[in-house]
Amino acid sequence: MRFAVALLSLLGIASIIGTVLPQNQPQVNYLVQFGPFWSQIFNFLGIYDVYASGWFVAIMLFLVISTGLCLTRNVPPFLREIRSFRENAQEKSLAAMKHSAQLEAGLSPEVAAQYLSVQGFTTKTVSRQDGSVLLAAKKGAAGKWGYIFAHAALIVICTGGLIDSNLLLKIGMLTGRIVPDNEAVFAKDFKPESVMGRSNLSFRGNVNISEGQSADVVFLNADNGMLVQDLPFEVKLKKFHIDFYDTGMPKDFASDLEITDKADGSKIEQTIRVNHPLTLHGITIYQASFADGGSDLNFKAWNLNDPKRQPLKLKATSMRDFPLDIGDTKYKLEFDQFTAMNVEDMSMPSEKSGGIQSAVNDVRSVVQENKRFTNIGPSIVYRLRNAAGQAVEYKNYMLPIKQDEDYFYLTGTRTALDQPYRWLRIPTDKDGKADTFMALREFLKNDTLRRRAVADSAAAAPQEIRSQFVQAAENTLAIFAKGGYLALDEFVRQNIPQQEQEKMQGYFYQMLFGVMNAALEQTIREYALPQWPQSEQRNRFLLHSMDAYTGLTEYPAPVLLQLDGYTEVRSSGLQMTRSPGAALVYFGSFLLVLGIFFMFYIREKRAWLLFSDGHIRFAMASARSERDLKKEFPQHTLHLQQLLKDLNHDRK
Repeated sequence: MRFAVALLSLLGIASIIGTVLPQNQPQVNYLVQFGPFWSQIFNFLGIYDVYASGWFVAIMLFLVISTGLCLTRNVPPFLREIRSFRENAQEKSLAAMKHSAQLEAGLSPEVAAQYLSVQGFTTKTVSRQDGSVLLAAKKGAAGKWGYIFAHAALIVICTGGLIDSNLLLKIGMLTGRIVPDNEAVFAKDFKPESVMGRSNLSFRGNVNISEGQSADVVFLNADNGMLVQDLPFEVKLKKFHIDFYDTGMPKDFASDLEITDKADGSKIEQTIRVNHPLTLHGITIYQASFADGGSDLNFKAWNLNDPKRQPLKLKATSMRDFPLDIGDTKYKLEFDQFTAMNVEDMSMPSEKSGGIQSAVNDVRSVVQENKRFTNIGPSIVYRLRNAAGQAVEYKNYMLPIKQDEDYFYLTGTRTALDQPYRWLRIPTDKDGKADTFMALREFLKNDTLRRRAVADSAAAAPQEIRSQFVQAAENTLAIFAKGGYLALDEFVRQNIPQQEQEKMQGYFYQMLFGVMNAALEQTIREYALPQWPQSEQRNRFLLHSMDAYTGLTEYPAPVLLQLDGYTEVRSSGLQMTRSPGAALVYFGSFLLVLGIFFMFYIREKRAWLLFSDGHIRFAMASARSERDLKKEFPQHTLHLQQLLKDLNHDRK
């Protein structure tokens, strides 16, 4: 019993995990969530498909067999006990009972039987050879059905679970009859031994269908590969609907489906939504998720090896791959899902103005604090892969995002899925565009324009030091134009004695800010940009631009992409299941509730009255109602004695 309870507890814990943790997801999702170490441990334990894991199935098999044997052994005695009145009770055994009393003679067995019947007892009168008469009574004997129902419920529920646990699939894989495929991408490419027929007893698979597209198979996760499950019908997604809360979180989503029966060609149209599935041919279609279905995307593209401020126009489609040739170097752009609305934590610490070293630290490391969850608009995730197969992942947001007091165009980069994004922040100008920053970048790449900006900033310097200032400012701006803060910091560490480096860093930072202010003014005039008078907002923009310029020198791609527009195409994530064991689970749950009700609310009680030798022995017993008997037995004794007095009143 203790072992069975322990196993049931283990199954309960596993069921909680299977409910909380999404099951049968792509391995990459678990890798991102748990990291490379724990994702492998959890995969080995079968946590990602709990209900079909070997140990879960083995426990259910054991419980079915052991509980079945228990019922086989105990049900016949239970049934005999339910029918029995225990009419073999003797005087000595009745007197030894905890609740026993001797009554005066004068009460007939018929009257006593009638009294007990009124109290809800079923009675049986037995005349013995010694002349005594035993009146045996019972009520609540049906309570023992509670044990039978509860144990039978366990068998029925576990049997239903075994039917829906892909046990036959596991057996087929062990025997080599079924072989998961880990190479094929499209359903038509799967080998025959990786395709499940329509007669498959139970399955749970997923498929994503874009608007206007159809599918007649679902994909099943099996160990480290996939299987294709053929369906008796074809499902077409006519339209996908989604509503959002004010925060941007999904409120409700639904799919308008057209389903064509493969057998007779008949069609039906049905809308399904979350918690409102559709069942056909014993297969239930659930609205499980939604995703991008291959949206048309427009980008602005800046070649970072070219200082031009005007971007190229690039068109692409999400969930597709495109070649990208830059000079003699060949790349591949791999676009992932497009997301039209994002509610994310995009809070970042403000940039510190404490000299060059502080700015360098801000560029190299970004730590998120004081989380703020905000709807920040459309985004696209893509990867740029070189000829050697190495890739860097990027996440770009279409709309400028507010950080502290200003707005930025954000692009995150990471080289591994378990790493956080490092954010490049392109500041917007007073018109909310990136034009001024890109113009400033082009300006800094031009030697002639840089010297003109230095000359403007040197005009306010005293005549006797103007030439030295011009030379120092030109060198500082040239170093910054080449590599941003990082290059300037490297110059200080290599050319300035260590004891003077901190002092010179502050000096270079002040000089750089002054020259960059003149460069910004020259940029506005040179490219006929809207005038921007000196203000606190302009000063912040300049500081942010210097940070962003430094970030671009470290940007791990030869091209900067900025999402500029889109035409969204959605896909619906459908989960299709055939689970004949579900009916058994429901029936087993009903038996379990019924068994618990019988066990806790129907209490067995027995009573005996033995009429012999001029006296009456009255006794009561109960298996689990001892507290009730402490109150009931004296009451029944008093009532019987009172009944005896009332019947013999005339005689006295």
